[in-house]
Amino acid sequence: MADGDITRLIAAWRQGDKAAENALFKALYAKLHGIALAFIRNELPGRSLGPTELIHEAYLRFHRSERLEIADRSHFLKLAAKVMHQVLVDRARARRSEKRGGDLVRVEETEQLVRTDADADEILSVDRALGKLKLQSPRQAQVVELRYFAGYSLEETALILGVAERTVKRDWEVARTRLKIAIDGEAAAGQL
Repeated sequence: MADGDITRLIAAWRQGDKAAENALFKALYAKLHGIALAFIRNELPGRSLGPTELIHEAYLRFHRSERLEIADRSHFLKLAAKVMHQVLVDRARARRSEKRGGDLVRVEETEQLVRTDADADEILSVDRALGKLKLQSPRQAQVVELRYFAGYSLEETALILGVAERTVKRDWEVARTRLKIAIDGEAAAGQL
């Protein structure tokens, strides 16, 4: 389906057209599946949640959203990557809350994305480091979300962000270094 058709579906969806919503997700399912696979591939082994379940969870969050301002296909896919990332973080927080006796509803083991405390700690550590990176360089944080979480190439990321591919490559390298330093520093502080 052409980008113009996707943009028209998004516009109709924003106006409440349920058929357009279904057609949009059907048209973009392959790309959403690729984004979900990148998330699953970048997580620790042993996860029970597959890419299909991650897409469905993201779809439910989109569906519950009342005011979505989505401009086009690239913006939609970028937002989908953020939503999937948030699903992961929310599951990790729920896991940590459970351990502390929180009153969250328990999820069956087969439905859990975050199966161990170590999984939860790692996901939350990466999320905190990404939050710090957003303060230092919002564009570098966007590059990480698009490249690492959504699986976009350097070229695709450059098109989405409207910058040169060389800029994305530089941002990607600097961002990875900053994230590693933040995560390593957090781990070292936890061992004191």
